Amino acid sequence: MAIVYRVKTTDGAGGRLAVRRAMSHMHTGCASAGAYRIGPDSASMGWTFFTLSIDDALEEAIGAKFADMIRRYRGKAHEKLDSFMSDYLESRGSNVRISRADA
Repeated sequence: MAIVYRVKTTDGAGGRLAVRRAMSHMHTGCASAGAYRIGPDSASMGWTFFTLSIDDALEEAIGAKFADMIRRYRGKAHEKLDSFMSDYLESRGSNVRISRADA
């Protein structure tokens, strides 16, 4: 089952582009056959919202490639991955906030 994140940004299209760049870099670095998808955006009260879906194969590749970094976070396994993804996107220049859509 794919992970679905709700992403919000005040940067509009710039935030979406920054997430696309960061995920492209991560996907290439993981050398995974898995995929990610960025859903359509909607705007409300100065915020832009969209979804980011990561399939199982890419999730496993991320977990394997960044295992040493992910294990340093506190919480359950899925909370560690969520925190890592948030920090990774931020470190790559995206000023976004993410939350798991299925939580």
